[in-house]
Amino acid sequence: MGVSFALFLSGYQPTLAIPPIKQSIAQAQVTQEQVITPADFPDAFNLPHPGYLTTKFSTWHPGVDVATGYGMPVKPVARGTIAEVSLGFWGLGNYVIVEHEQGFRSTYGHMGKVFVRKGDAVDSSSIMGTVGMTGRTSGPHTHLEVTKDSRYIDPLTILPAISNWPATAGKAPYGAGEIKADVKENKPKVSEPKLKLNLININEGTNPQQSRLPLLQLDRI
Repeated sequence: MGVSFALFLSGYQPTLAIPPIKQSIAQAQVTQEQVITPADFPDAFNLPHPGYLTTKFSTWHPGVDVATGYGMPVKPVARGTIAEVSLGFWGLGNYVIVEHEQGFRSTYGHMGKVFVRKGDAVDSSSIMGTVGMTGRTSGPHTHLEVTKDSRYIDPLTILPAISNWPATAGKAPYGAGEIKADVKENKPKVSEPKLKLNLININEGTNPQQSRLPLLQLDRI
């Protein structure tokens, strides 16, 4: 009691220690609650090219796939500087990384031709290359990734709206089936065969002792 009273008079205040595990959970929760607002954007973001959304952003797919025609020009989503150019046959194939302002980066995968070099300054009107089918892909599209301070974010939160792959266009390249189609598929109605019911009395014969139980005769019409 005397020691506690002496500490109180000296102005001592105990420090609450958070266990390491709980502290990590608390930090993770704060990280998950970070919200990116339009004020964080260096400028308005644009689509790299017209197209349809075939695969959304997820834990296993840190970007979006925008399908379009082979050879379509690929443009940056915003102004920036070419940070990396890679030409390859696996994964993203030929890809370009653009470094933007305020910690943003964008990656463009599966490109065909590449017209830029590391260090080039680009804006939303610059043509960096063309849509191709390099790397792991089943059709012409751009795999687009966006990071903020080295952390992946869903590009759909900052890009203009992208239409889903229409069902009337057939199977979408790489990721088909994950996106609900905008257009409902019109399946032809198949009419079920109609059955004509005929009642035949077997007592219509010459033998009056025959049963009057009717027989069912089904004719397809």
